[in-house]
Amino acid sequence: MSKKKLSILIDWYLPGTKAGGPVRSIYSLITLLKSEFDIYLITTNQDLGSDEAYTNVKANQWIINEGVNYFYFSKDQLSKENLKKLLLEVNSDVIYLNSFWSYWFSIFIVQLKNQGELKAEVVLAPRGMLGKGALNIKSLKKKIYITLSKAKNFYKNIHFHATNVQEENDIKHFYPKAFVNVLENVNNAAAFKVEKEKKPGQLSLFYLSRISKVKNLHFALDVLSKVEKYLVEYTIYGNIEDEAYWKECQQQIKELPSHVKVNYKGELPFHEVQKTIAQHHYLFLPTTNENYGHSIVESLMSSCPVIISDQTPWNDVEQNEAGFALNLDHKGKFIKTIEECASLSNTEYKKQSEAALNYITKKINLSLINQKYIQLFNGKR
Repeated sequence: MSKKKLSILIDWYLPGTKAGGPVRSIYSLITLLKSEFDIYLITTNQDLGSDEAYTNVKANQWIINEGVNYFYFSKDQLSKENLKKLLLEVNSDVIYLNSFWSYWFSIFIVQLKNQGELKAEVVLAPRGMLGKGALNIKSLKKKIYITLSKAKNFYKNIHFHATNVQEENDIKHFYPKAFVNVLENVNNAAAFKVEKEKKPGQLSLFYLSRISKVKNLHFALDVLSKVEKYLVEYTIYGNIEDEAYWKECQQQIKELPSHVKVNYKGELPFHEVQKTIAQHHYLFLPTTNENYGHSIVESLMSSCPVIISDQTPWNDVEQNEAGFALNLDHKGKFIKTIEECASLSNTEYKKQSEAALNYITKKINLSLINQKYIQLFNGKR
């Protein structure tokens, strides 16, 4: 029996890493599903925010690697005609979109579906882009588009994929009649126990995400500016997506008290993520919106508890002693939490570290998630 064809469309993909979570999600998903489906991934040959083409990737032709088909469009070849032609040639059973706002790899595809040009079932994962925090960025344009798309019933022929109930609510808020399938995201990070020393009065925090306003780095820095006496080191990993925003953050860094040290280490390659973050005590990521949070999962998988906002799917970390999920309106609570974490002894911290690993390994059942995705793309909902 031949496998079903699954086309996955995403604006940026490996070897690029600057787009963060969606790239990790799709990499993990392909790893899980490539034995079940004939997978065709269609993307561009440049990374997020870059004008440089990938040097070791052949553009505008199919590349087969470990049984998966990849097509990287160059900027000059990405057009309505070429994209439509490619999709018709593949003739997939299912097309999986990984953006709500992308014109080429989302809006245009839905348009083709509405016009009857595509027979494939279309599944759209908004990737948190309809969350309140994400919509606050460039909000006017987004509100106009949503209003027009609702008036035209633009999304009547597609299925939405939400990664949690909150994202389902976000979608239903704008599109009440939408069919939404809720299925948690995928991260195939390995769980491993790490023991690290924790001296009372000292704390090693890290940030792992895109540097953009929605991830709330400026809030984190403001919190750290008010932490008293404890020696705190905050290491930042991630792509600078917004240069103007990063300059504002750099100014904040310059004004931090002497007992708070901040280091920017750039992007982390996939294969170095877990061994690097395992060297720190806590992830400190007070994001304004996260539909999944790969860095949260990878931290917990690396025996590293988290200090996050309550705008993620991981709000039960505190009751499981795996970290803290705090309300962004209560900045004082963040300050107090970091000071309390800094004061912990090695024995006290070790309990939280072990609890973090126990919590996430109970939460994530890869084989069950795998079966649910097979059902999703086979139309069994």
